[in-house]
Amino acid sequence: MGRRFLTRSRKRRIGAAFTLLGISLWFGAVLLHVTPLADRDVSFPHFEARLLGIVTGGASVTSGIVLFAAA
Repeated sequence: MGRRFLTRSRKRRIGAAFTLLGISLWFGAVLLHVTPLADRDVSFPHFEARLLGIVTGGASVTSGIVLFAAA
């Protein structure tokens, strides 16, 4: 029984850590001005490099919520 509690607790801590990491990535992306410098500069590599923080943050928040809910 004690081992099950540790597993639940560990899942919750890891889920909370993933969620906090994702939120901090989102704030970092906002602070680094994610929008392109010019409206015409929408080439795919430039766009992809700028929005990588937002996509990674979203994936981290989603996995954190799933881990926290599964505990």
